[in-house]
Amino acid sequence: MVRKSKPRTRMDSDDEYVDVPGRPNLNRLPKQISSSLKKDQFREVEIKHLQEIMNASDFKKATGTTREGRFKLSDNGKIMRVFWQLNRKNEAKKPIYKDLVERQLWEKVSGAVRNQKKHIQCWAYSSTDPISTLRVILELDDEFVPLSTWYLHSNVHPEKIGKDPTALKGHVCYSTTTKEAYSYMKDHGVPKERVLDFDCSQRHPGDTEPHITIDDFGTLETLEDALLQLRKQPITASLLEYSELWTLGPDEIYRGPTKEGSGLIGQHGVEIVDIQLHGDNEVVALCKSSNGTKFGRLGYFRVSLCTRYMIVGIDDDTEDIIPTETPQPLLFNFIYPIIDIPKPEGEGKAEGEGEGEGEGEGEGEGEGEGEGEGEGEAEGEGKPEPEPEPEPEPEPEPEPTHKRKRHNSGRRGPSHDHGDKKKKQRSG
Repeated sequence: MVRKSKPRTRMDSDDEYVDVPGRPNLNRLPKQISSSLKKDQFREVEIKHLQEIMNASDFKKATGTTREGRFKLSDNGKIMRVFWQLNRKNEAKKPIYKDLVERQLWEKVSGAVRNQKKHIQCWAYSSTDPISTLRVILELDDEFVPLSTWYLHSNVHPEKIGKDPTALKGHVCYSTTTKEAYSYMKDHGVPKERVLDFDCSQRHPGDTEPHITIDDFGTLETLEDALLQLRKQPITASLLEYSELWTLGPDEIYRGPTKEGSGLIGQHGVEIVDIQLHGDNEVVALCKSSNGTKFGRLGYFRVSLCTRYMIVGIDDDTEDIIPTETPQPLLFNFIYPIIDIPKPEGEGKAEGEGEGEGEGEGEGEGEGEGEGEGEGEAEGEGKPEPEPEPEPEPEPEPEPTHKRKRHNSGRRGPSHDHGDKKKKQRSG
């Protein structure tokens, strides 16, 4: 998350400060449009209207994309955003989407949809479920094993318990980031889930079994980076959340605000498990939520990857908002767990195949001795003993060994997180 900066733009050792436009003067718009925005928080507009309220640089970025349909303004009185749809046919042709659509990704191994009920805990569910799925992918577990969100609530930020004003009556749960959850699990692990329904005012009881652990976690800056990593494992992400999300039918696609009354709620933690073509060949991310199976398609949301938005302006009191220096997708804050699997003992050693004994010369990794097939991408040779003839015959050519591919789990090596570069902002 980021906060507004001081009146001057500056950069220090930790934070990069970025200018964000202040709220535009709605009097520049026709009265019918400005009245609709105040009443319904939503209005479709023409390019000429957008040009009146956006700064020249952002306007150029928004109108420079391969757009279809009209621009849509969303305004809750504090933050005004403009949304639009990229051309669906053009997006569907992109190689990265075509590749992922053809793959069978992670929905079938991502476990049952869980239910956070009235707890403010999407951050805990969307960070633990990818760990459970990754353990199945790496064959550490035979089946999906849910991990305890109650434990994370009790331990990640105990100082926040009872202090979150957005908690419902009778609740003391709190919101935080998935990065905070991953950071805690990296240091302390997390036990298996023992209780489905818990009282957030009670502390999680101790667990006698060793905790499930991760070695690290990685963060990804862009949707493109997240899609590349999605080939190897599911990805935790934040979803820009409007009220329209919770009214979608099973076959509908979430595109942010598209109609009157669709108000901004905040951010919702989800797990990206698949990329699909849906409806009229629109590229969507299949996102696992944590609100039971009554929402979306049995608890999964199809999020359009053709939707883009930019911030038009914010008021002077708005904080905790991510600036949009370029058009952004509905999904962001990408993060994933890292579990290191030790290589089997002796991996990389090769045994040369040939007659007689001797050292094999490997073209790949390691040296081999004696007869046998070579492990890894190495070829070994055996040098035969010369026969005791009066006149030595030419040394016979060694027989080639069989190449064998080393086992590869398809997982990238550890990528260490060095912390987010926080982008602070100020109203202009």
